[in-house]
Amino acid sequence: MRQYVIKANDADMRADRFLRKAAADIPFSAIQKAFRTKNVKRNGKRCPADVRLTAGDELRLYVNEPQPESPAYLLYRNAPMPIVVYEDDNILVLHKPPGLLSQSNIPLDNSLESSMRTYLLDRGKWNPAEENVFTPSLCHRLDRGTEGLVLAAKTAPALRILTEKIALREIRKTYRAVVFGTPSPNRGIWRDFLYKDARQSLVTVCKGLTKGARTAELEYNTIETRHGLCLLECYLITGRTHQIRVQCAHHGHPILGDGKYGRDNHSGKRHQALCATSLLFNFRTSADFLEYLKGKKFEINKGFDDLC
Repeated sequence: MRQYVIKANDADMRADRFLRKAAADIPFSAIQKAFRTKNVKRNGKRCPADVRLTAGDELRLYVNEPQPESPAYLLYRNAPMPIVVYEDDNILVLHKPPGLLSQSNIPLDNSLESSMRTYLLDRGKWNPAEENVFTPSLCHRLDRGTEGLVLAAKTAPALRILTEKIALREIRKTYRAVVFGTPSPNRGIWRDFLYKDARQSLVTVCKGLTKGARTAELEYNTIETRHGLCLLECYLITGRTHQIRVQCAHHGHPILGDGKYGRDNHSGKRHQALCATSLLFNFRTSADFLEYLKGKKFEINKGFDDLC
């Protein structure tokens, strides 16, 4: 038998989804069977799989126990320390270097998320033993080769609010890129339809009638030009996979060093010259206890020479 006391970070989760995470070493089929055979109890009574949990609930799961394994969180200690741009009780703003994965499903893999958890673990700001299923997490990702600012949440309520704000486009993300040529006009909006081939991890511009195509809008502004290259500042009106890289290439201005969507430029760069340079908390609707972030902006200064 396993017993869990529901904590604030677990509140409002469905019981079956909670147990799928809290008892990850038990096959989910066994957990589903436990619900069917009334072997999951909430506060001493039968617990349906779809019930929403409340902080303070006592949940009991009656199943055969598998052999214990080492806690997965110990593997985070292999990750290096991250660059922390800002931190408070609810959030972190991190600076991801190019070449580092944002996230990985393999604990031994080095990633920004693993680095962030290592940082919190080593400083006593997160104790996995005190949590049932929640782990501090990134709110969004950058491509492996893209540098820049990434937002992370230290609590489940903060994660829910921030992911919602990103979906509502109330967190404005600005990028800078060095591209070939100079767009005409010098500033404007590119509107395209993008299709993502998940198997090949490749995105292409297509006609709007293409099944699975999604609209993509990008606002750009030319900052500086040098020797056939220019520094663009880009704001994503939509947020699609590889969007800036694909749209820049499609409109005749591939990003320097982008081996996937660019061209052989003999620059010697290992990664694309693209950086997420600012995050603006542009809340238009209530952010609950994160309202104090409204209007805050976090930036890193990246010019032509920094990206080339």
